[in-house]
Amino acid sequence: MKISQIITASALVAATMFTSCSDAPVSAPAITDNIPAILKGDKNLSLDLAGSTLHWKGEMLGLYSHDGNVKIASGSVGMKDGKINGGTFTIDMAAIEPLDNGYDEADHSKANLIGHLSSPDFFDIANHPTATFTITGATANTVTGNLTLKGKTNPETIENVTITPDVTGAKISGKMKIDRKKYDVNF
Repeated sequence: MKISQIITASALVAATMFTSCSDAPVSAPAITDNIPAILKGDKNLSLDLAGSTLHWKGEMLGLYSHDGNVKIASGSVGMKDGKINGGTFTIDMAAIEPLDNGYDEADHSKANLIGHLSSPDFFDIANHPTATFTITGATANTVTGNLTLKGKTNPETIENVTITPDVTGAKISGKMKIDRKKYDVNF
């Protein structure tokens, strides 16, 4: 089976919940009144693994698609006065879970798709059990960083980033499209 040349991950931080994990001293920069108190100053927010999802979608030339979730093993994001300024996420590639219903025969079962995505043709999970995303920069609604997948590292951009403060930190979400061929995911 072929999956399109573009895998859409509803961001590496899609619907991701963060909670404060640091009691480090907070600097006293100039703060505007529109930044919620929970996000003022320097923060290092740890990923809430139970409340976090990374949703993916793969398409075959627009003919059909599969989608699902993959677990995030660990992660944190640095923030300064409500703006992202760093962070790293580790994705457990062995935790691929298809969610769609595009399966009709034994040859096209979810188990077969997982096996295929886990094989050397795709993510080669035996040799590359994790992927990472390291944030290198951010603007108001984009996050840039280096994605390492199947041992290959390339710059990528998460778009439509939203930060929604809550009582324990923030919910951060966004979307990323990647060209799988840049990572030798080349069935």
